[in-house]
Amino acid sequence: MIPERIQRLFWDTDKKALDLRTHRFYVIHRIMDYGDPGDVRWMLTTYSPAEIIEVVKKRRGLSRKSGSFWGNHFHIPKEEIACLQGLYRKRSTPF
Repeated sequence: MIPERIQRLFWDTDKKALDLRTHRFYVIHRIMDYGDPGDVRWMLTTYSPAEIIEVVKKRRGLSRKSGSFWGNHFHIPKEEIACLQGLYRKRSTPF
């Protein structure tokens, strides 16, 4: 069960179905992008550095701001952070 203090970060999710282990990468991602310092403290005590680093490296949907901050925090080279790599290519329109 997700703690009450961070439930506000999951406004679009069935909180009863959210599992802290199974959905850990989703939970970490949300806290990184929308959490306050208290949420971040909870994240850092709940999840291992390896789990958090994996989110920083692999989640393309993570904001560039969060990716940069956490990359610096964990000394991850920018080249290894998916959200800091090139933008998605847009399809050209026929107009």
